[in-house]
Amino acid sequence: MTTRAPAAPAAPAGPSVLPTDLRGPGVPVPTTPEHARGRSRFEMGIGRPDPLEARGLVRLLTKPAAFLAANWAALLGILSVVGIVPALAGATRTTSDLAQYEDAAFRTTLGHVRRTLRRDAPMSILLLLVLGGIGTNALVLPQMDASMRVFAVGLMLPVMWLMIALLSAYVAAASRDQHAERAAIVLGAVTLVMRRPLAALVAPALVAVLSPLWLLAPLTIACGVSVPAWVVGRVWGDPTVEGPG
Repeated sequence: MTTRAPAAPAAPAGPSVLPTDLRGPGVPVPTTPEHARGRSRFEMGIGRPDPLEARGLVRLLTKPAAFLAANWAALLGILSVVGIVPALAGATRTTSDLAQYEDAAFRTTLGHVRRTLRRDAPMSILLLLVLGGIGTNALVLPQMDASMRVFAVGLMLPVMWLMIALLSAYVAAASRDQHAERAAIVLGAVTLVMRRPLAALVAPALVAVLSPLWLLAPLTIACGVSVPAWVVGRVWGDPTVEGPG
């Protein structure tokens, strides 16, 4: 009994499935520039967007969502009390470079808190002491005589203003470096205040103006940390760049 070899598949009866030109059927069209001039961009595979790329309204909401995610991550750090300064620095780091961190704002902010918690925890305690001093003054001053009150305000206001400026400069410097020692960050903050006196003058005023964002609960949950961190960070600018203010 003999076996027959399988027959080869028959060629399609219709026109060739390959794109052809005038050279004859079945001859592929060259892809050189001079032959591609008559073809559409779709035929050449140019200009087709990535289906996973955010577009339109989704793209418009990306940055607000990044602010919201950074804010929630910062709030988790603030709940630990000693993580206030690391949380502010992490939110500043994320919001100051949304082009890099907008797709991972929550993870980036929380990661900064985790890496710098031990280094920046003492500054969180100092910040709480400053806030406690401001609150104590607000309770004691109304009970003083007018002349004594003016003297106390004139004495304490420059000190408190300088402390808030130094702490905000520390946050700006700490947001740029997760690995430097605390002494180096403190030195960077002092250098910022000295080289940028205008920013040192404006930063505490902005903290006071933006206080409703972190005092009112609905705003605090939405953007009470991330927006002030972004604004104050913009005032200080890049701590690695020298400037007058």
